[in-house]
Amino acid sequence: MNTQTTNLRKRIWLLITALSLSFLLSQCFLTQDRTTVVYGTITDQNGEPVDSILVTIKGVDGFKYERLKEVYSVEDGSYELVVDVPRKYGSANVVVPFGSYDNPKYERNYQGKKTSKNDQLTNNCCKASIGDKTKYDFQLIPK
Repeated sequence: MNTQTTNLRKRIWLLITALSLSFLLSQCFLTQDRTTVVYGTITDQNGEPVDSILVTIKGVDGFKYERLKEVYSVEDGSYELVVDVPRKYGSANVVVPFGSYDNPKYERNYQGKKTSKNDQLTNNCCKASIGDKTKYDFQLIPK
């Protein structure tokens, strides 16, 4: 009986170990990388780079939006946002905010923008693919 008890305990221990390892490995493989990269350039109507334009990425949870990160375009008009989007957000949007407080240079000199996503002109602006790299270029329209 002692041998049977020992064998049973070994089997139970092996079963518990196997189930624990299985659970831990499945959690590793099910974890989605939510690192999202949005990059591009901001130019004027002549294709010249525009610096100091604010670009924001916002997390979207139902009808709630929260700024996750913001950057200004640099001298060559480029910008890049790298953000680990929290799981509570189902999607993320890229915005060039208007308003003198948020984006004074944009508000002062421009009335709108044309947008390209991954080098294709789009009217459907500006959803970032969570866990991917998305290119958004903005051509600003002068006042």
